[in-house]
Amino acid sequence: MASDGTWEIPPLDDAPDIARTPGPQPGETMADTRNWAGFVLVGIGLLTVIPAVALAALGARGWALLIGFIACVALAAGAALLVLQRRNQPARQQGSEAKQKTAAW
Repeated sequence: MASDGTWEIPPLDDAPDIARTPGPQPGETMADTRNWAGFVLVGIGLLTVIPAVALAALGARGWALLIGFIACVALAAGAALLVLQRRNQPARQQGSEAKQKTAAW
């Protein structure tokens, strides 16, 4: 008897398979090194907001605007990288599943 797909025992009580959920598991996004560039840029953006607000409070408007602009660019770039990686993940998973060969018995 030949099977085209992977062989697996079906659940007896029609319960959902919680061991293999399609979504990312907790901590999986942080462990993926492809996301680190986005997280670093978001962190830089958040850290540069603090001096921008401090400089604005001290009255140095020119410097506050410059650092605020850098913060906005870093936050936007980091968020864009994270969103693009999130959208690209299903395509990578489908490509890796197509590459895996099933054993023909």
